[in-house]
Amino acid sequence: MTPWEVAVAQADVTGHLILYTQAPIVKKMRVRGVLPGPGGTPAVRIAIGRRKATVTDLLTIYEIPLFRQDEVVLPWEVVGRVRHEAGEVRFYSGGQVDHVFDAPLIRLAEEVSAEELPEDRAHTLLTALNCPVPGYEEREKAESLLVGFLYLSDGRMRLYVRHQGDSDVVACDVRLSEAGPAVIAEVFSRSRERELFEGPEDDPHCTAVLDLTH
Repeated sequence: MTPWEVAVAQADVTGHLILYTQAPIVKKMRVRGVLPGPGGTPAVRIAIGRRKATVTDLLTIYEIPLFRQDEVVLPWEVVGRVRHEAGEVRFYSGGQVDHVFDAPLIRLAEEVSAEELPEDRAHTLLTALNCPVPGYEEREKAESLLVGFLYLSDGRMRLYVRHQGDSDVVACDVRLSEAGPAVIAEVFSRSRERELFEGPEDDPHCTAVLDLTH
C-alpha cells in the first residue's frame, strides 16, 4: 500500500470513531484520541479513557493494523477490536506492551472476530442520510486529511493532518473554546507553512507541531 492509502485508511477510522468521543465505546470508556502510526506505519492507535481524560491520564492505547493481506480493515472492525480488548481484563506478552504518553500501548496483531452492532449500523445509516460523510474514494482524492486527534490538557485538542504528496504528519494544536470557523479554516491551510512548525517533543505520531491556540 502507498503512504497515501495508509493516510486514507487512518482518516476513515478517525471519522468513524469521532462518535465515541461523545458516547462510550465500551463500558464507561470513551475514545480520547485516534493516532496515526508513527513513521508511516500502516496502523492506527486508539486511546481510551474516562469521559474527561486527556493525554495525561489515558487508560490504554491500542495499536491496530489497518490492512489485512493488502485489504483495508473496516472502521467498525477497529471498533470491535477495541471493545473485545477493553471489555474485560486481559494479559499480554512483553513484546506486545510498550508505553507512550505514560499510558500502556498494546500492539494487537492476532485476528479476533468482530461484529458490527445494530446501534453502530443505525448511526452509519442516519448520518449517511442526514449529513453524508466522505467515502473512501472521496478521501483518496482529497488534498488534505484529518488522520487523527488527541485531547490535550487545558481545553486543547491536537489534530493530526496529512497532505497529498507529503509523507509527514503535522499536528495542529487548537483551543476548543476558540475552535470557530476561523480556526477550522486554518488547520489545513496553515499546516503547510513549515516556517511555523515546532518540534514534536515527546509525540512520536507527528513530525512537527503547529500551535493554533490564539
